[in-house]
Amino acid sequence: MMRRILVDHARSRRRQKRGGEEEPLPLEEACTLAVAPNTNLVVLDEALTALATFDGRKCQVVELRFFGGLSVEETAEALEISPETVHRDWELAKVWLYRKMKRK
Repeated sequence: MMRRILVDHARSRRRQKRGGEEEPLPLEEACTLAVAPNTNLVVLDEALTALATFDGRKCQVVELRFFGGLSVEETAEALEISPETVHRDWELAKVWLYRKMKRK
């Protein structure tokens, strides 16, 4: 859900013309966006969608860690896998997403 909120927000900001009035953000949303200010969330969403077709579990790991803010241990518990698997999936997904996003 957080992924969808952030992507929708990024898309709406992308559509605004220069100098357009910006809407104030709720504090919770502003704090979430401050986690990765240089990340293009629309491109990230497209890359995650592609990753989901390739490897759904890695996509879930990214969603829980990046958008949900869960630790490795919390992600492992949520997905019922080992922390080592989460760590491995997280590292591989980051490389895969970086390469995919770099092409855009």
